[in-house]
Amino acid sequence: MKKIVDNFLQISNFLFLNEENRLAEDEFYFLQVLVRGKDGNKVSGNNKNRLVKFYRVRTADELMSFKDEIVALCRVTNGRAYINPTPRNYKNVANLVLEDTVRTFISQNYAGLPSMYPTACGKSYVKEKRFYIVDLDNVDINDPNSTKVYRDYINEECNGEVKALVPTKSGCHLICKKFNTKKFNDKFPCIDVHKNNPTLLYFETRD
Repeated sequence: MKKIVDNFLQISNFLFLNEENRLAEDEFYFLQVLVRGKDGNKVSGNNKNRLVKFYRVRTADELMSFKDEIVALCRVTNGRAYINPTPRNYKNVANLVLEDTVRTFISQNYAGLPSMYPTACGKSYVKEKRFYIVDLDNVDINDPNSTKVYRDYINEECNGEVKALVPTKSGCHLICKKFNTKKFNDKFPCIDVHKNNPTLLYFETRD
């Protein structure tokens, strides 16, 4: 059965309608379309992902203006679109690009030079505005009780705050303010918590 996960409107509302997430003039959100090995694609490399295209987004209108193109890319490549809810800073990214470019050039990895900018966007982030992502599989996103135990523990026991719930292919992501991850992992050792990862924007299974 074909499945579509379309989080454009939810992500747009969360990132751009929430005053708390207001971007500074030198900040942007990093969006990428990836082909992943886990979706049955033939992808080489250590992380089994291949970047199709990346975008820098600053407004809700800009995000929505890219939607048709992003959906088309996902369909033709069997890819997924991801956006990182933690903003990036243009200057910090540029500094990292320069550092990595020199390091890559010295190592004579010339073929790796074109990937310097998106790689820097993936690694760099604005620390003061960082979100953590709790990756929950096999939960019913239509049933609030299926995630309640995790949300309550983060909010009440780990000095955190769950800001959004984003559907994924097999469950959901809890987008959270910084919290005590050690305490959470002691309680839920099988659940992954990511400190600089994107969340799902769009995914569509093939027929």
